[in-house]
Amino acid sequence: MKIFVAVCVIFAVSVRADVFFEEKFPDSTWEKNWVYSEHPGKEFGKFVLTAGKFYNDAENDKGLQTSQDARFYALSKKFEPFSNKDKNLVVQFTVKHEQNIDCGGGYIKVFDCSLEQKDMHGETPYLLMFGE
Repeated sequence: MKIFVAVCVIFAVSVRADVFFEEKFPDSTWEKNWVYSEHPGKEFGKFVLTAGKFYNDAENDKGLQTSQDARFYALSKKFEPFSNKDKNLVVQFTVKHEQNIDCGGGYIKVFDCSLEQKDMHGETPYLLMFGE
């Protein structure tokens, strides 16, 4: 299963938006800021940076792609805590499936500040999850 993930968390108020977290994966520097899980008992796959098989603009459409079939993928990046009390919160990400998927999918989870990134796994408590 090959999937692409682009992540963007946006906090919107009226027509003015404060962006608390945005990742466009422009080059290999993402590897310095994102943490792979090392939770025991799983063979986690590694992501690669590419525009994939189909794209509009090879440079601007880059994202993370899973590199191996039949693997779990667990990658996280911390961002500064924020509150959306009495305000709307928009969380957005893009997934592009380039092959038929029999099982699996791409998901985003938002965790609280206590996440141990290197120990993240499927049972780690989260605050928000969605995907396909």
